[in-house]
Amino acid sequence: MPRRGHARPLPRLRPLLLCAALLLCAALLLAACGGGAAARHRAILYSPNGEPLSGGALGQPSCREAMARWFDRVDADRDGTIDHGEFIADARRQFAAMDRDKDGFVTPAELEAYRAPYRAGQEKEAKAEAEEEDERPRRPLFGGFGLDALTGRSREARDLAADRPDPVMSADVNLRFKVSLAEFLAQAERRFSSLAKAGGGRVTRAAALASCNEE
Repeated sequence: MPRRGHARPLPRLRPLLLCAALLLCAALLLAACGGGAAARHRAILYSPNGEPLSGGALGQPSCREAMARWFDRVDADRDGTIDHGEFIADARRQFAAMDRDKDGFVTPAELEAYRAPYRAGQEKEAKAEAEEEDERPRRPLFGGFGLDALTGRSREARDLAADRPDPVMSADVNLRFKVSLAEFLAQAERRFSSLAKAGGGRVTRAAALASCNEE
């Protein structure tokens, strides 16, 4: 006779509990795949020095494809690696392209104007995706709890989770809302050091492509 307070679940409930657990796992997997795919589709890909590598006339290449093109362009001597001089030269070129008024600073307004051609069409696609998701019927699960309730994440929360620090304005360590050439090059030095760790002081193709795994 079982002791009071230690009653075992009825045998007929065990299949139901197992089924509920499997459905919950499936819901979590679908949420992770669906939300992340939409966010990645809308995001512009950037080089280590903040150059847009997708969007607009560049289309929507995969991260590895876009990074490989950047690598081949920056590897000026075609030795299969990017040395310190090549990396910093790329950073200087990129800063000059963003500093539209040539005053030695990149401001958020300049950055937005520079990136506008790469964002072309993306706002329309993002709006269409949002409207499609909002109109999609949601089947209640487990007594009226929807997929977002089960995962604890709304569409807006998933989009926020996909955010990354801006690859250019993150150099504004003094919070002046503008980036000087010195600040941008200091950030480039830090990124080169990080990427070149495994390559003996040079950025290898493998290291450049590995950054895509962080997306």
